[in-house]
Amino acid sequence: MKYGKRSMVLVLGVAATLPLSVTANAAPAGSPSNARACSPGTSYISNQGDIGLGVMFDWRGYGKIYAEGYYDRVLPVGQRTDCASGFGWPYADGYYVASGYCAEIRTTDSSGRWKYYSTVTAGQSWRPDLGRSYERWEVNQFRC
Repeated sequence: MKYGKRSMVLVLGVAATLPLSVTANAAPAGSPSNARACSPGTSYISNQGDIGLGVMFDWRGYGKIYAEGYYDRVLPVGQRTDCASGFGWPYADGYYVASGYCAEIRTTDSSGRWKYYSTVTAGQSWRPDLGRSYERWEVNQFRC
């Protein structure tokens, strides 16, 4: 009993000396970290609309039909699939535009500037492969 109390005091003393940001953001052992820095050389889909966006990690399906349901996960507003909390995907192959919505799709050109690509209606779409080393796509859903 005597040693158990000392161990507890020692553990609390060590935890108290860690910075608040470390203890607040620390992930349990063996689990992926929720905090991931965005890397400039990665492929991603970015949700630029004002509602969540369904996204697909790896397109598994037949033609335009995604075999795994409507989408894999919902990407929050203003987030990217490469660095959003709980994502960290090295690429994303598709997106799902909600019923009653359309979406403007933009991508980067060879100089890295954003440009208009197309406008799509509700439903599933796979991300076009333009043959680049990385693909960056913005999806902006709007009522239509």
